[in-house]
Amino acid sequence: MRQGFAGYTGQSMSLLLFKIVVTPLLIGGATLLQRRYGGAVGGLFTGLPVTSAPLSVFLALQNGPVFAAKAAVGTLLGLIAMAGFCATYARAARGTQWLPAMASATVASAVLFTVLARVPQHPGLAATMVFPVLLGLVLLVGGQAPGAPVPHPWWDLPARMVFALMAVIGITAAAAHLGPTWSGMLATLPVLSAIMGGFTHRQAGPEPTRVLLRGIILGSLGAAAFNLVVAMELPHLSVASAYCAALLAALGVAGFGHIVLGSRMRPRGIN
Repeated sequence: MRQGFAGYTGQSMSLLLFKIVVTPLLIGGATLLQRRYGGAVGGLFTGLPVTSAPLSVFLALQNGPVFAAKAAVGTLLGLIAMAGFCATYARAARGTQWLPAMASATVASAVLFTVLARVPQHPGLAATMVFPVLLGLVLLVGGQAPGAPVPHPWWDLPARMVFALMAVIGITAAAAHLGPTWSGMLATLPVLSAIMGGFTHRQAGPEPTRVLLRGIILGSLGAAAFNLVVAMELPHLSVASAYCAALLAALGVAGFGHIVLGSRMRPRGIN
C-alpha cells in the first residue's frame, strides 16, 4: 500500500515538474517567433497546440488514454469557439477600442462553448464541423497586410509564460471533476488570443491585430489535425506513437495552410 502510494505521489510530482518546465518553454518559444517574424507567423504558432498538446499528454498519463481521447474531441469542438473569439475580435476591432472588442468576442466565444458542449462527442462529426468553419473564418477575417513591429514591455514574455502555466495546471487539476468533454474544451479557452490580441490592438491598432488573429485561426487547423489524430488513434496505439503521429499531422496541416493561405515569413528583428 505504501509503495503504491509512493509511486502515485512520485508520478504526480514528475508530471507537475514536467508542466512547470515544458509549458512556459513552449509559450516562450511561440512568443519569440512572433517577435522575430511578425504577427502572421506569431499567430500561426500560437494557434498550434502549444498548450493543448502537453495538456492532452498530461490527461493521458493521469486519467488514461480513453479519457484523453474523449477530451481531444472536446478540444476539437472547442477550437470553433476559440476561432470565433478571434474572428469576432478581428471584425470588431475595426470600429471600436480594445475593451468593447474584447467584450464582444468573449460573449461570442461563451455562446459557442455552451452550444458546442451539447454536440455529440464523435471525432468524425467534430472534424466535419471544425475544418470548414476554421477555413471559413480565415477567409472572413480577410487577407494579410504588412505591419510595423510592435514594442513589448519587459513583463510581456514572463506574463504569458506564467498565465499559460497556471491554465494548464488548473485544468489538469480540475479534470477529474470536469469530465473529458469540458476538460478538452477548456484547453481551447482563448486566454493567449485575448492577451496577444488585446495588447496588439492597444499598442498597434486594428490592422496588426487582425493579422495576428487570422494567423491564430490558421494555426488552429494544425491543432484540429492534432486532436483528431489523438481522438481516433490514442485508444489503439501506444501513447508515444499516437502523439508522434498527431504532432506530424499538426505540423503538416499547419504548414500546408500557411503556404496556401498565409504569407511568407519575413524576419523583423527581435524587440
